[in-house]
Amino acid sequence: MTQRDGPDLESLLAAGLRDRQAARRSRARMALAVSALVVVGWLAYVSAAGQWGRVADSWAAAVTMAFGSFVAGSTPQGGGAVAFPVLTKVLEVPTSVARSFSLCIQAVGMTTAAAAIVINRRAVEWRAVGVAIPIAGAGFLAGLLLLGLPGEPFWPSRLPASYVKVTFTLTVVAMALVVALTYRRQLLERLSRLPRLGRRGYAALAVAALVGGLASSLVGSGADVFVYIFLVVLLGISPRVGVPSSVVVMAAVSVLGLLVLGIVDGQLDIALNASGDVVAVGGQAVTETAGGGVAYAEPGAPLEPLPGGRFDLFGLWLAAVPVVAVGAPLGSWAASRITDRQLVAFVGILAAAELVTTAVFLDDLRRDPALAAYALGGLALIGAGLWALVRSRRRILGLAGVELDASFTRDRLDVGRRYREELEGRRGDDEERE
Repeated sequence: MTQRDGPDLESLLAAGLRDRQAARRSRARMALAVSALVVVGWLAYVSAAGQWGRVADSWAAAVTMAFGSFVAGSTPQGGGAVAFPVLTKVLEVPTSVARSFSLCIQAVGMTTAAAAIVINRRAVEWRAVGVAIPIAGAGFLAGLLLLGLPGEPFWPSRLPASYVKVTFTLTVVAMALVVALTYRRQLLERLSRLPRLGRRGYAALAVAALVGGLASSLVGSGADVFVYIFLVVLLGISPRVGVPSSVVVMAAVSVLGLLVLGIVDGQLDIALNASGDVVAVGGQAVTETAGGGVAYAEPGAPLEPLPGGRFDLFGLWLAAVPVVAVGAPLGSWAASRITDRQLVAFVGILAAAELVTTAVFLDDLRRDPALAAYALGGLALIGAGLWALVRSRRRILGLAGVELDASFTRDRLDVGRRYREELEGRRGDDEERE
């Protein structure tokens, strides 16, 4: 058989490449269609219900989530990582309202991002996700019942607002710190799937999901952070798998938050007066208290309406829906195009901004020695605990050592900049000697 009679390998390879590219474009259009359906449904509702004025009054939420939704889809931190600090520190929204907003808006943004992840066939560690979602959901409900006050408007936390804000900061800093500790090493083994886990491994996953669910009940984010820490930092899973997996987990917890807080508790059922101030939540009249708080009004008692810019949860949510429906899938797409270490740098910038803004805007840190001690002690405890955990992760989780005799491909190795520069320097010295 001559070469002319044999198969044309170049044509076959080119045809295969075209088919793969066509399939990717088709999946991308399907993912875009999901976001488009959300936006079209939003346009139809806002127009039919005459809510354009309400959307315009809550423009700050849309601007905030333009960046927050990108963060939600591209990093192991939900949109609450941006929404919660901006709402509480800049717009002076109560922590309970900011928590509920974060969950309700993530139920839209992170769910569309999760849909894009599935449609585009991005790698997800489904075994870990299947364990984490129900446990994180249970932790979320336990946090609401044990640490919250369900008989008050917006289901506030029993913890003082300033402690909730500091807890959020500690959660974000914990994420950045543990990732930075890992990426100090210039040569890392990265796994594409969950290794064989024993009882200790699954117990650690359960603890991470439970703590993440509890954190989410306080600040609207956290389940994604702790699941990411477990997968990427403790097990060595590639961030390209860890980020999509954490997005799916947080999307599920956020949908639960939307159902429990937004619908069952009625927090999205907001009634406004002619001036745009809040007069009822969940069908019950509310009033502003002397200390600036909120309470259900007694029958016949005079009412002091709540400022709509701070308490109109439905208006804030409605204004941000189309933004997150596009921004979160866009962030997911961007995360698939950057390197792991670039992602780490982005997470570090977010954490530094959160730490600085808390120190600048939270006056209680300078007035309350107990709060300052909580913040400093929490940082020290988190730093020491995570450092010890990273160093002893294989022994604690019962993981097998690295198989040095096994072949390593580029996908299994993460090489830092200094290591690359050192290799290039050695290569240059060898060439000079030759």
